[in-house]
Amino acid sequence: MLRLTENQRTRVDSLSTTERITLESVFNASITTLPDGALHVQAGNVIGSVLVGERPVVVRPKIEVDRVLFMTAYAADPYRWRDGWSAVAGIDDLVEGITALFVRACESTLARGLLRAYRTIADDLAVVKGRIRWQRQARRPAPVPIAVRYSVHDEDIAENRVLRAAVARLRLLGAHRSTSSTALERVWRQVRHVEPSGDPLALLERMRWTRLNEHYRPLLELARVVLGGSMLDVKGGQVRAPGFTLRLFDVFEQFVRTALQEASGLPNSDFSVGDSGLRLDEQDQVVLKPDLAVRSAGRWCFVGDVKYKRDRGEGQGADLYQLLAYATATNLPDATLIYADGPTGPRHHVVQHAGTRLHLRHLDLSRRPEEVLRQLTAIAAEQVVPALGVEPAQDETEW
Repeated sequence: MLRLTENQRTRVDSLSTTERITLESVFNASITTLPDGALHVQAGNVIGSVLVGERPVVVRPKIEVDRVLFMTAYAADPYRWRDGWSAVAGIDDLVEGITALFVRACESTLARGLLRAYRTIADDLAVVKGRIRWQRQARRPAPVPIAVRYSVHDEDIAENRVLRAAVARLRLLGAHRSTSSTALERVWRQVRHVEPSGDPLALLERMRWTRLNEHYRPLLELARVVLGGSMLDVKGGQVRAPGFTLRLFDVFEQFVRTALQEASGLPNSDFSVGDSGLRLDEQDQVVLKPDLAVRSAGRWCFVGDVKYKRDRGEGQGADLYQLLAYATATNLPDATLIYADGPTGPRHHVVQHAGTRLHLRHLDLSRRPEEVLRQLTAIAAEQVVPALGVEPAQDETEW
């Protein structure tokens, strides 16, 4: 077994070509050759375990695994994250922890059974059912089979197909051998009759949330983590590497965004994600994608960025230039940068000649979950809420 820690160098005697491709492509590792022929391997910000041939490759986070699971649980469901946290506190294996989180969410969401909904089926039958598809039927030389379209109300819907895919993936990853195996098999028996989906993540992207399926949303956000982390196809299919990984910068970014939304009392749609429509130049050619951006009544109110890295306190040059670009493009006097690690207490920079204020904040992810949330609540109260002119949400991080 090859054991590595994110962003730390490890001496390795040798690597096969397949192992090297996997480390570089999956774990963003940098590999250098030493004078004696050995290798220095430094994994990036991707953690998890992958089986390469007969050799397991495991990359652990610098923080405790259960802290990663806490951020994942909170980002999926900021209202009931404690239920998931109680199931994973102290767990030191990533797949086992993700399985425990997912199973706990399944037990809560599916307590009253699988979601059912109407769906339309087009089929060829010997008898009329529903409506006849006359355009198709008219082109047939024989009266049967009959082209029909009818509606059914059952459990074979997109939400359950995504759920089935996530459960199946966990079983393939060996989660059936974890402490949550019995509960996982119970969930599997509930969903195995649902039609498999060839691309469950695409189904999830197209899903529309309504009052009928909204209670499924936290569960399917965890399903997104399971499916996104376990689909490994290295270098366009040259290497198939079964396993599970998490990109910690994505986990951290989503966690911070969700926590600031909750602390600021903003609905989910108010924080821009992805292409926010922000451009740096007047020709609209330089696209900017801040991690945190709020727009209200046609104007930008808040902008910020999130970095899963350690900062010594004064910020890193490239990060500050990026933050200044966000402030300039939004025409805001302030912008906030949140690092995953660094000294306590805020830091501030005022840009010469422009007067733009760049605020730097540093979290301590080694602290207990409620303390980390209090750090983010304080950031929201000091940086986000004043910019929005809204009442801050009540701090509910106490047990």
